[in-house]
Amino acid sequence: MTPRSWEKWVEHYEGHGYRVLTPTYPGLEVEALREDPSPIEALTIPAIIEHIGGILGELERPPIIIGHSAGRLLTQILLDHGYGAAGVVIDSVPAEGVKVVPVSQIRSLFPFLKNPSNRHKAVGFTPEQFHTTPSPTP
Repeated sequence: MTPRSWEKWVEHYEGHGYRVLTPTYPGLEVEALREDPSPIEALTIPAIIEHIGGILGELERPPIIIGHSAGRLLTQILLDHGYGAAGVVIDSVPAEGVKVVPVSQIRSLFPFLKNPSNRHKAVGFTPEQFHTTPSPTP
């Protein structure tokens, strides 16, 4: 996920008068990741928290932090460190040790999971890989 994933939400909330920040992970450029997603492999959670925490720490008041998928963990840690007033998580990934995985999550990860050589690698997704076929109506 990159800040581009939030573009429509940014438009929506800024249209309602809110200031919206969508920081990227430290040292990553969105366009460069499309060409080579491997730099994300070296990222650590502490480095991400330090980077985003530094941005949030400069704000006049604690923001509402929104995280998607693995961003749930980042949201929780940032809140625990006092960087946010509240947190919202969307489609959160289960914490380590939780065995329940919805079929929709497995389906969304299939472009990555179908190739065992992707283990421990960063893999980019294309818009075509997110295309879903509507369920037949009875």
